[in-house]
Amino acid sequence: MALKLPESVLIGECVVREGCQHEEHYIPAQAKIWLINQLNKAGFKKIEVTNLSNPKYVPQFRDADEVLQGIKRLPDVTYTAVTVVQSAVERAVDVCEKGYGPTEIVNMVSTSESHCQRNMGKSSDELLKLAGEWVQLAHGAGMKFCGCIGTVFGCPMEGPVPIEKAFEFADRLIEYGVDSVMYGDTTGEGTPSRALEFYSEIVERYPDMIHIAHFHDSRGWGPANCFAALQAGVRHFDSSMGGIGGQPASVLDRVPVPGTGKLYTPSDITGNVRSEDLIVMIDEMGIDTGLDVDRVLEIGRAVEMIFGRRLRSYCVETGRIPKGKTGR
Repeated sequence: MALKLPESVLIGECVVREGCQHEEHYIPAQAKIWLINQLNKAGFKKIEVTNLSNPKYVPQFRDADEVLQGIKRLPDVTYTAVTVVQSAVERAVDVCEKGYGPTEIVNMVSTSESHCQRNMGKSSDELLKLAGEWVQLAHGAGMKFCGCIGTVFGCPMEGPVPIEKAFEFADRLIEYGVDSVMYGDTTGEGTPSRALEFYSEIVERYPDMIHIAHFHDSRGWGPANCFAALQAGVRHFDSSMGGIGGQPASVLDRVPVPGTGKLYTPSDITGNVRSEDLIVMIDEMGIDTGLDVDRVLEIGRAVEMIFGRRLRSYCVETGRIPKGKTGR
């Protein structure tokens, strides 16, 4: 049976935002800026750069303005900032007016009410109503708007969540005029069979919409889930160098911070799909990522030095598959 393989896919890199937010030690602004600039050189066309929420809750991003002003921007790259509340959206508009704003903002609404309240402080219905206003604010400031639906495949606090809610939320966000929809397997409950079924239906419903698969790899199924979504017709994926990320840390440099409270996952393995492994896998399948794969692996090794430990990627150690004789 022939696989349904596209000619190309787009992979968004999340290490500077999602990867950093789970860290218990501050990653300096200059390191974040360096990483973003290196990701530019590697060919990434979408990079998450910061979170514009109140630094009281996410102090890892107290340097958001410095990072936004310090990066070297390329005209064909989308630079994304997370804005989960009204004040963050307004801040995004403000920095756009000052000339250094993101080119896209992303807002989340979770199908799990417990997750909504813990992370955004509002119900899903409240957030969906606000999303319509936020789309207009973003577009008025010249930014794209990505609507993110969280806990699509389940929630560690509530357990299974009806998958119908993800379709309902997508209907509303697309009606508001979002530029793309991201579907978050927020804490790694998705399986390949469920991913194939869900993404096949959502792509069939909205064939002209940009659908982004955002899997977390809490149980090691991330690349398999990405492959299932690929078979379903998804062409946009999120990942993070080293497989890091997850719930914002509640301690930063030994100082407790509000964050989103006590860890609600069963372990500290909460990050995204490992960029290095996903990119090498897709490249080996003959699909164009538009990326310099060798440079991606070099960045992955640098990320380990910046974060100060061995991370979860296999390919930063094993490399690509040899293509010819290596001699004796």
